[in-house]
Amino acid sequence: MIIWSRALLSALLLLSSAAGPPPTSTAPAALDTYVQKQLEATGVPGAAYAVIGAEGPQHTAVFGEDGDGEPITAQTPFLWGSVSKPVTATLVVLLARDGLLDLEDPVVQHVPSFPDPSTTIRQLLDHTSGLPRGLELTDHYGPGRSATQIVGALDQQSFGERKHSYSSLNYVVLAAVAESVTGQSFGRALQQRLLAPAGMHSVPADPEQAERALPPGHRYVLGSVRPFDSRVDAATQAAGYLTGSLGDLAAFASTQLPGGPVLTDSERDLLHAEQVDDYALGWRTTTVPGTDEPMVWHGGAAPGFQAGVLLLPQRNQAVVLLQNAYSPFRDAQLMDTSMGIASLLAGAEPQVHGPDPLYRVLLAVLSVLALVLGAVIVRLLLRRNHPRSRSMIWSGAAVTTLAVGLLALPGQLGVTRSQVFLWAPDVSVLLHLCLGLLAVVAVLSITLRWRTWRTTVRRPT
Repeated sequence: MIIWSRALLSALLLLSSAAGPPPTSTAPAALDTYVQKQLEATGVPGAAYAVIGAEGPQHTAVFGEDGDGEPITAQTPFLWGSVSKPVTATLVVLLARDGLLDLEDPVVQHVPSFPDPSTTIRQLLDHTSGLPRGLELTDHYGPGRSATQIVGALDQQSFGERKHSYSSLNYVVLAAVAESVTGQSFGRALQQRLLAPAGMHSVPADPEQAERALPPGHRYVLGSVRPFDSRVDAATQAAGYLTGSLGDLAAFASTQLPGGPVLTDSERDLLHAEQVDDYALGWRTTTVPGTDEPMVWHGGAAPGFQAGVLLLPQRNQAVVLLQNAYSPFRDAQLMDTSMGIASLLAGAEPQVHGPDPLYRVLLAVLSVLALVLGAVIVRLLLRRNHPRSRSMIWSGAAVTTLAVGLLALPGQLGVTRSQVFLWAPDVSVLLHLCLGLLAVVAVLSITLRWRTWRTTVRRPT
């Protein structure tokens, strides 16, 4: 029944594409003007985008500078973030075509160290494996890290329910599967089976080479962009650390359009058909903002960079965008740019988001807390004796509560404490400043208490 439903869906998409609107409904100049306004609104220093049709790029444009101050070109490399996931999913489908694996294979058939014997490759692709986010295993840049090593650490993770739960670990495991069935590194297998056939010639297979070629990206500090020497995590390349130029990403988008290179139409249908909760195999499914027109897409973010690939099946078009700045507090605003291009192509008004108000709230609260703690420290330094026992109890409880709350804050934001600096350095500095001040308050309080006790003990009777 599922097979027939997917076949019907594919047929309907083909029919709607044939009877759909004309390929272009907005002049390239209007698209460029919109993108420039978005870059001004977000403060992004440099970007490149393209609209791709069945015959290849229909329009490309580049704006601004990279992190070295050089003009952006169609050959400038960017980090792709989670746009790496549909690339990896495409590789897995190609490996299935070559008979090296089946999507219903248990992962342990190819990677025996994987801790769950019932998880299938398909469940990794659509994030229904039950793997947790496992953030402590991602975004590390030490030498010698590999996808296989991360798989070896998964026995310490608690698997959840078999429902859609987005986790980059799924795609790290897929890299280990690809390495196992090909006998090559993930990068080499990707280059041989997808990158070279698709014409993606400047995507480095070697993570170290990719890092050397990558110009600095940008992070937001107190609302303004600052250059940042972005790194490449070799172990999670398949999940979020591929790099490449506008030409490379446009070539990849072409493989996903009907009649494009590398893939057959049935393989594209397999990749793009929704599996669960608006997620396909490495792709998200939704509609073009402001319309009911179907769209298959994925966004990506890595420290210092943001990317998006949007497929418009009714128009047989795709939109790709690369930007060299990122903040999780501006995610919706930055994603608006590529989404807005799709909306304009569909004849709709682009949606507009601002920065997440939580960002300013966090900065304000942490700044006030730092000032208050500084004042408490000054007051404690001026005291000769420790306050009364009741005051001591209340102050100790307050310090403990604040420390626990601050230590738990990164988890509430969806990152680890070490990752806060990667994504939001200003929040990280204030957070660690407050933790340091709390430690000083605790030490001063203990010192005063000890001094008071000594004075009491030595006082003659």
